[in-house]
Amino acid sequence: AVDDILVHPRERDLVVATHGRSLFLFDDAGALAQLTPEVVAKDVHLFAPRTAVGTYPLPGFADWAGTTGIYRGANPPEGAILTYWIKEDTGDPVKIAIEGPGEKPVANLTGTSRAGLNRINWDLMPSKDVLSEYGGEGKRFVAPGEYKLTVKYGKARSEQRLKVEIPAGVETR
Repeated sequence: AVDDILVHPRERDLVVATHGRSLFLFDDAGALAQLTPEVVAKDVHLFAPRTAVGTYPLPGFADWAGTTGIYRGANPPEGAILTYWIKEDTGDPVKIAIEGPGEKPVANLTGTSRAGLNRINWDLMPSKDVLSEYGGEGKRFVAPGEYKLTVKYGKARSEQRLKVEIPAGVETR
């Protein structure tokens, strides 16, 4: 039995508390609030993502102890959670292009084309196809700022903006 449901006002996470010992979190449920009849009628729609923060988290307790008797859930994926709607699976690939300032390509992702809501995570780093493997910089976060996201599915496309924040002291490209 579910005892309580709440959408966290700041993070937009869906929190579900059950009778017993269970608590479930659905990370960034903002797309559910944005899912309207107009969106469902579109072939493809990219939902407005929440601000993404590039950090290197410290290892957690499970990483230190290696124990199996402690119960805990996984943290949300690092980077930006991108949620999009597909009206009908036509077999076409879903391509997500990410551009930085000056329309400079930063990353290219490929998502699933299942009908309904789909998610993909961008780790806030350039994808290999736009990153020069030479130069010795290695793979680092993109610079803080606003990025343009474009989802293409067949002839349909949808765009959104993503704000990326990087804490002081974290090196970027």
